[in-house]
Amino acid sequence: MRPQEALPERAFHHTTPNEVSSVATDEGESSRHRLSLVLADIVAMIIFSTALCMVIEIFIAGLSFWQSVSARVAAIPVNLVTGRPYGIFRDKLFQILHIDRVNSWKLILGDTLAFVAFQVPLYVVVLLLAEASWRQIAISSASITLIFSLAGRPYGMFLDFCRRIVSGFGS
Repeated sequence: MRPQEALPERAFHHTTPNEVSSVATDEGESSRHRLSLVLADIVAMIIFSTALCMVIEIFIAGLSFWQSVSARVAAIPVNLVTGRPYGIFRDKLFQILHIDRVNSWKLILGDTLAFVAFQVPLYVVVLLLAEASWRQIAISSASITLIFSLAGRPYGMFLDFCRRIVSGFGS
């Protein structure tokens, strides 16, 4: 460094023990918050999709109880892997659409769009893994698109509820 160049003032700033503690606490809080979102998003996805999809698969698509159980068991790894990405997708979509959680119509639109766009393709994969016939997949997919359109907002509410519950345990 040439003598005429000055180092920024922060280069000489020494962190006090209180500042270190504050940074560590903030990082710990942030880490706990992220972990609570992961847990809440996954638990919400497993519970909601199991209940909703079994009803659809058995009573609308005509899968046997055991085919539906097989589909739900096959869905657990999918839900484990996609629960949090869905939560992130939904949060980003809300940010892009400027959904402020005050306007009910925007909440309905955002949750519906997020749920259908993210979940229907995954649902088809789960049915393929459960060895459903192409006819069953077509009926289920058409039905699930309509039902997911109706279930988007209730799921959004359930997801927010699970997030509040899980984040309360970390407090």
